Amino acid sequence: MASPQYDPADDLAHHVPPQAFMSWKENWCFTAVDPGQRIGALFLFSMRPSLGEGIFNGKFCIDGWEHRYVGRSPIPRQLEGFHPVEDERLSLEILEPDTRYRVRYRSDELDADLEFTGRFPTFDYSDGNVAPGDSPLGLFGRLPVPYKHHEQGLAHTGTLTVKAGPHAGRTFTVSGWGNRDHSWGWRDDLTFVEHVWLCANFEDRYVQGMIMHEEYYRHGPKTGGSISTDAALDPVVEIVPEDPYWMAQGVPLPVLDRDVRLRVRTQGGETCTVAAHLERDYARLYLNARSGDRKKVYQDVVAFTDFTLVDTGQVGSGVLELGKLYVGDDAADVTARSASRT
Repeated sequence: MASPQYDPADDLAHHVPPQAFMSWKENWCFTAVDPGQRIGALFLFSMRPSLGEGIFNGKFCIDGWEHRYVGRSPIPRQLEGFHPVEDERLSLEILEPDTRYRVRYRSDELDADLEFTGRFPTFDYSDGNVAPGDSPLGLFGRLPVPYKHHEQGLAHTGTLTVKAGPHAGRTFTVSGWGNRDHSWGWRDDLTFVEHVWLCANFEDRYVQGMIMHEEYYRHGPKTGGSISTDAALDPVVEIVPEDPYWMAQGVPLPVLDRDVRLRVRTQGGETCTVAAHLERDYARLYLNARSGDRKKVYQDVVAFTDFTLVDTGQVGSGVLELGKLYVGDDAADVTARSASRT
């Protein structure tokens, strides 16, 4: 059973309120992981109707070879009914809400055609943890992120046909696990201070959680997410990092070259420790946001990696995203070289 407030119609684009004078965004993000072939792919559709444009991201890492696409295309000022969500290279089709999705990409270097299916029902963050205290954004400001946010563990199958680089001429038949998130509302990524986004698929569960520190909640970091199984969606109420070496303030993200361990506790009383093995991740992709003057950068690193449930030894795969704000005259230059193994 999906979250109580989850509405399958929400998988499609939403009506933009007439008072959307702030930066309104509607984002869909899909990740795909094929550990056996050391392949990671990320697709981000970021619609910005107040600016009249969408930003379409397709990022791939195939056994060390990377290909990326960032396209900016005109979109309708009113997003309701905008489906498929697409530009000239990248498209998203909601084949069956809460169940099936298709992403296609075409370029001179690489073609991709992936179908995603839900492993578990969609979790709506509005049904999860609410932080104590107040926020100028009201209830939304007390949720882990101050806008609507859905999350779902997925399986994927499809093909990647490579036309350039060391794998030119090969078609990879891929399969594995992944995830999607879908969010919409007023949003400014440069008001984020730091965050952790855990998306770990295991044979019998999807462990998903977020630590978010942002300017509209003055009481510090917030947590949320859920552990999804066939039996239930159990909301996450606490995430505690062990040795959070990447969180030091006033400096860019360091080289992420050792495990990140997170202790997760749910509303139902389950606890587990998830270890992300970043020292041997097989793809690392970047979604940095920066100010126009290049003096403020929100670093956003997505690592495709293996995970272990420390308590049981069970092995899985997925993505761990780490983000942190860095401010300085050298911000754009310094952060371009940080958090990279090379």
